[in-house]
Amino acid sequence: MEVHHHSHKPKKIGEYLTEFIMLFAAVTLGFFAENLREHQIEKHREIQYLKNIHLDLERDILEIDRVSKRNTENQKLGQELAQLYGKGYQTDLPKFYYLIKSLALRSYFQHSKNGIDQLKNAGGLRLIENDEIIKQIQLIEIRIANIESLQESMNQNLLHFRMKTGNILDAYTVWEMNEKQVLNYSPTSLAKDTYKNRFEIPKQVRPLENNNQEDINELVNLGIAPVNTSRYINGHLGQLKIECMQLNNFLIKTYGSEF
Repeated sequence: MEVHHHSHKPKKIGEYLTEFIMLFAAVTLGFFAENLREHQIEKHREIQYLKNIHLDLERDILEIDRVSKRNTENQKLGQELAQLYGKGYQTDLPKFYYLIKSLALRSYFQHSKNGIDQLKNAGGLRLIENDEIIKQIQLIEIRIANIESLQESMNQNLLHFRMKTGNILDAYTVWEMNEKQVLNYSPTSLAKDTYKNRFEIPKQVRPLENNNQEDINELVNLGIAPVNTSRYINGHLGQLKIECMQLNNFLIKTYGSEF
C-alpha cells in the first residue's frame, strides 16, 4: 500500500515577522489595557479618599469654631477668677464656687481623620497624584500635632485642678451645683453650638472645706493656668482653619463634580 506524504511549503521570513508583530501587538495592547484598568481603579479610589478628606475638613472647620469659642469663654472666666482672688474670694463665695466649677469644664479639638486613616491604610499618600494636596495635608497634620500636644498639657493640668477642688470645695455645695447644672445633648443644640454644660451661680453656699491660703492660691493658679495655654491653642486653631479651608476649596474646585 502506498503512503502519501503531504509536503508543507516553508514559510517565508516575512510571514514569521508578521506573526511576531501581531503577537507582540496583542501582548502589548493587553499590557496597556491592564495598566489602564488599574489606573482607573486607583483614580476612583483616590477620588473616594479625597471626598472623605473633604468631609473631614468640613467637620474640622465646625469643630474649630466650637472649641475656639469655648476657649475664649474660659479665658474670660479665668480673668474673672483672677480678679475675684485679687480683691478677696470671700467677698463673693458663690461666684468663687461658680468660677471654679466652670473652669473644670474644657473643650478639646477632636480631629476628624477618617479619610486620612483610610488613605494611610490603603498605601499612603502615593495614591494622590497632586503634590500640592499632599503638601497641604502634611502641613495640616503638623499643625494638629502641635494642637494635640498643647491640649495634652492642658489635660494634665485639669487632672491636678480637679483633685485640688476636692480638697477645698464643700462636697454638699458641689453636689447641689451638679444637680442644677443645665445639660443639653440634643443634636439640634449641638448643631447650633449650644452643646454646653452650664453651672449656675448658687444663691447660697457652704463655707470652703479648706481655707488654707497656700491651697487656695494653688487652686486659683491651676484654674487660670490653662487660660494662657488656650490662647496658644486658639492661635493654632485659627491657622488650622485657614489651612483646612484652603485645602477644602482646592478639592471642591478640582474634584467637586466627582464628589
